[in-house]
Amino acid sequence: MTMSRFTCLAAALFCAGLPALAQTPAVPEGCEAVLSVQSQGCAATLYWRCESAPEGTLFQASYGEEGATAVSVFDAEFQWLDSRHFADGSQEVLQLPAEEPASLSELLEEGRDSYEFIIEESGPGYDREIMHRGFDQLTGNTREIDGEELLETEFTATASDLSTGEVLYSVSGIQYVLEDERLFLLGTEVFEQSGQTIESDLDPVRIRRPGEAGFGDVVPRYGCDAPADISYRIEALR
Repeated sequence: MTMSRFTCLAAALFCAGLPALAQTPAVPEGCEAVLSVQSQGCAATLYWRCESAPEGTLFQASYGEEGATAVSVFDAEFQWLDSRHFADGSQEVLQLPAEEPASLSELLEEGRDSYEFIIEESGPGYDREIMHRGFDQLTGNTREIDGEELLETEFTATASDLSTGEVLYSVSGIQYVLEDERLFLLGTEVFEQSGQTIESDLDPVRIRRPGEAGFGDVVPRYGCDAPADISYRIEALR
C-alpha cells in the first residue's frame, strides 16, 4: 500500500498525540479541540483541528467504555481519509483520487450526495481493497440536541471486495450534519452481513464546545455502565 503525503501527515499527528490523548482530553501540540460529543451506545467523541494540516482537516478520536478505540481524519468535505484502530492495529486509508468523492458541499447544496471510493484496509494477516458505494440525503428535517440544530440525513451504503466483487456488508440509517463545523454525527443504523442484521443507536445526547461545561469529557456516559473514572490502557495505543 502506498500512502499519500497527506496520510503520512495524519500518521505523524496521530503518533504525536496519542499518549496525551489516552490519559486526558489533550490533543497534539499545535492542535485545538473544537467539539466533544457524548452519544448513546456507550460512545464519546473528541474532535480537533491542527495548524499544520490542510485547511478544513478534522481529526476525530472515538472512545468506548475501556478508552480510546480509534482515531480518524477527514478533509474539508468530511471525506474519510485515514483511520487507525487500536484494538488490533488495523488501518483504513482512502485510495486517492476517489472515483466519486464524498462531498458535504454537494449534500448541502443539492440535498443529496452519491459516492464511490476505495478504502485500502490492512491489519494482522490481511491487506485488501474495499469498494464503498452509497449516498447521503437530507430528509428536510432538523433536530435540536443539547442546544445544537442538526440537519437530519438518511444514508445507504454497501462495501464490496474489489478483487471479487463480493458484497461484504451493507448499512443504512440516519445521521446528522452539524453544518458550521462541517461534520457528520452518527445516529441510528441497520448493519447487514452474511444474513445477520444488527441495529444500533449512537444518537448524540450531549454536544459541547470549548468553554462549555463538560467539554472534552471522553468517558462515555450514556447507554453503558461506565465507571466515573476510566483507566485507559495506554499500552494499547502505542
